Amino acid sequence: MAVDQEFLYKTLRGFGETGLPPQTVNMLIVVGFCLVAVVAAVLWYNNRELKRKLKVVPTSWITDKEQLDSIFETALVYRSKIDLSFHSKSEKRRTIACAIDDISDHLVLEMPATSNVTKSWTGREVTCFFHVPAKQAGMVIFYNFTSIITDVKTKGSQYFNLYVALPDHIEQTQKREFLRVSPPSRNYDYANIIPDTKQGLNAGLKFIATNGEYTPGQMGGKDSKVFLSDISGGGLSLELTHMTNKRAARFNLNKGHNFLVLLSLVDFGDRGIVRHLFVTKVRRVFIDPTQGRAQLGLSFESKFMGFDEETKKPKWEKVDQNGCPEMDDWTYNLYLELYREGNE
Repeated sequence: MAVDQEFLYKTLRGFGETGLPPQTVNMLIVVGFCLVAVVAAVLWYNNRELKRKLKVVPTSWITDKEQLDSIFETALVYRSKIDLSFHSKSEKRRTIACAIDDISDHLVLEMPATSNVTKSWTGREVTCFFHVPAKQAGMVIFYNFTSIITDVKTKGSQYFNLYVALPDHIEQTQKREFLRVSPPSRNYDYANIIPDTKQGLNAGLKFIATNGEYTPGQMGGKDSKVFLSDISGGGLSLELTHMTNKRAARFNLNKGHNFLVLLSLVDFGDRGIVRHLFVTKVRRVFIDPTQGRAQLGLSFESKFMGFDEETKKPKWEKVDQNGCPEMDDWTYNLYLELYREGNE
């Protein structure tokens, strides 16, 4: 650009040597430099826009500053829990619960002193998961973002404040609609599907009463197996071996029919293995006769909640469109674990 300006200057000076008034020559020089500046600005803007277009931003990212401020303000007002996870192999399973305490030029998080907070946390990269209420009553929207801890300060004797740099984007994830996770075998101990009959219900209740010591037979026969393919707050997918069209017809394994599902899930707290009994509805069925396998998609319809103290009859809690809260929590905790391990 410097060469062009020098050339332009010499050219315009040449006009002066031909007899043009000095004022005219100076004006032409100023106009020429303005034109050069305009061309340079246009080239810079086009180059920036080209880079921006070439940089693909995922549709799940929220980058608008006003929208980001609104989301964090909502989280502050509702005291939304923040699950903070460190980016460290030695602490990949460690998650610390905190809440937004203030928003300024940083995100200020509050956490109890029992979390063993130290100044050494400053400069560490963390991933934060949180949710805020949606417009529809009873629904929430889930987000996560990655940032850096910029400072650690004490807040009285019981709490600490973590100062986290405000992120330039956050990612939106839905706990039910989009968060469907495939659990590794280490995260569940048992899965089975049995007919929703009086005999099936008795078998399911015995499974719960004996803490899984009694397990019903499987529809595919004694050599068959049932695998938990994926799960969300609204339902799950199962894979059944040794399943044929003839056997499926025998059990009336068709779309729209109800079946009982028994689950033994490894708790992410201190409860060990927790067992569940659900009434589910078949939403999709695919049977591969060449492999002798069936893929089932089922929705949670109701959950066994124990026995009524007066009637001693089983109590069931209907699962509505918001899904089963307990399965929501379990699935989300599984997602966090897999995320920290780098598998999600």
